[in-house]
Amino acid sequence: MISKKFYEKNVLPSLINSTCSSRPIKKQKQKVIPSAYGNVLEIGFGSGVNLQFYDKSATKKITGVDPSEELHELAISNSEGIDLDIELIKGSAEDLPFKDETFDSVVCTYTLCSIPNPEIALIEISRVLKQNGKFLFAEHGLSSDKKVAKFQNFIDFFYPKISGGCHVNRDIHNLISKSPLKLDNIENIYLPGTQKFLGFNTWGTAS
Repeated sequence: MISKKFYEKNVLPSLINSTCSSRPIKKQKQKVIPSAYGNVLEIGFGSGVNLQFYDKSATKKITGVDPSEELHELAISNSEGIDLDIELIKGSAEDLPFKDETFDSVVCTYTLCSIPNPEIALIEISRVLKQNGKFLFAEHGLSSDKKVAKFQNFIDFFYPKISGGCHVNRDIHNLISKSPLKLDNIENIYLPGTQKFLGFNTWGTAS
């Protein structure tokens, strides 16, 4: 047995980094991240695994926000030598330290599941996004299959405690639809080779 503090500090960051670098997840990210442009805000920057997907010719600057001190340290290391203007900020998506209409693009991949108050985070994202800017997202969440969704709801009382706060039963479509953001397009799929309770993925753009 290991302590919760040790697990969260020394084990969980590596697990998150590994999961977010898996082949199916990479393919999902490649569907949205290359469309980011201008001054970009990435919510849940993590260890910086998304840097490889940005279009350098279209990206002016990337500002990454993440609350994890451990992942922040990994991000600093992984950002070295990358030919991009990168600023890393340790902070919360629910209280973004930026002025209104600061960013041309906001990127959020596999992060809405673990933000304590995603509704507030989406309001903040809408606030800092320029009027004609784009919100690019790829997330996993509540399945459209009622049996799978029932299982997701059942395990939600303990799963976040072992997965860095990840809630597998968040309705991504509903969350964004009810936010100040306007959905431009949205698609979903079960990731191949992934358990259904984890593999229902939703991606698209909003403005």
